[in-house]
Amino acid sequence: MQFLIVHGDMAYCRQNNSCPDWISAEGQIMQDSSDKLQKLLKRLGGRKLPIVVNSPGGDVRAAMTMAYTIRKLGLPIAVGRTRSRLCPYAEPICPAAIAKDGSMKGEAFSSGAACFSACPLFFAGGAERVAGPFALLGVHQITTTYSEVRVQYRTQYETINGKRKIISKREIGRKFVGKHDTTKLDRQQKKRLVDFLDEMGVNATLFDLMLGTKPVSIHLIAQVDALDLRLTTELADANDLVTAQDCKADQSIEACATAREVPSTSLTASP
Repeated sequence: MQFLIVHGDMAYCRQNNSCPDWISAEGQIMQDSSDKLQKLLKRLGGRKLPIVVNSPGGDVRAAMTMAYTIRKLGLPIAVGRTRSRLCPYAEPICPAAIAKDGSMKGEAFSSGAACFSACPLFFAGGAERVAGPFALLGVHQITTTYSEVRVQYRTQYETINGKRKIISKREIGRKFVGKHDTTKLDRQQKKRLVDFLDEMGVNATLFDLMLGTKPVSIHLIAQVDALDLRLTTELADANDLVTAQDCKADQSIEACATAREVPSTSLTASP
């Protein structure tokens, strides 16, 4: 997964350089993704930026670790993508758009963005969570891969009073035998996932949806259903989330974003 700091480049705020910033999270979640996120957050210091994520899924443990990280910091998250004006339409984020410091200018959008498989676990960590009607949220069974390795040891013993005692044991060989995948979860794994969803404030029914969907398929979660499951916290999209700033306590993300996008005007009467 690639993490970038994005400086907004929207028409309504471009001229006066008042566009908001956010974090773009794109790609498969790997074992080192949580470390990459931590490094970027460290660069930001105390700044709390929203996250816009687009991912096919990946490593479950890393996804949950990142969820705990962003929940602790109170960061909001949206399913969406980021597009730079310097990039072709088919490649919204391209090398030409990325500055030397690892940041870029861009706009957030939802159409075609997806958060599948392990990604919703990362998404669940957001303090506020939104996914627009043109973004895709989906889950399926978790696949665990077990690797079998045959290890050979050379062991030295000594016998004392008729009892054999190990005095040294050294590995002399290691051979990869094979691997196999399984979607079966043991009791501890199930409890860990259910407890995680409960801690994130997400309805445990999401876990049932995961178990009931084979890994070759995806159970798509409609925007309203995601809200019922408490996987999302309100009806809004990625652009709303990054645009909303300095919202009032009782103001929705969508209303706050709309107020910011429409510049205030003063009317004067001509004599």
